[in-house]
Amino acid sequence: MIDKHPVTPRRGGEKTLPMDRPARQAGVQVRERSGIWEVKLNGKFRGDYHRKEHALAAAALHKSPPR
Repeated sequence: MIDKHPVTPRRGGEKTLPMDRPARQAGVQVRERSGIWEVKLNGKFRGDYHRKEHALAAAALHKSPPR
């Protein structure tokens, strides 16, 4: 006899857990940590900001193509 654990099927729009995905180092990342917003580009630190709006603005500038 084979023991099988029940598996619930995923629905179409369900998001995967972070542990199901490989770590992403490419692109711009913005995260909040102890009230400080950190911006990274391709895994490299680009700045800390006190306000979320400022961090998002910096991230948008890093995403835009160079002139």
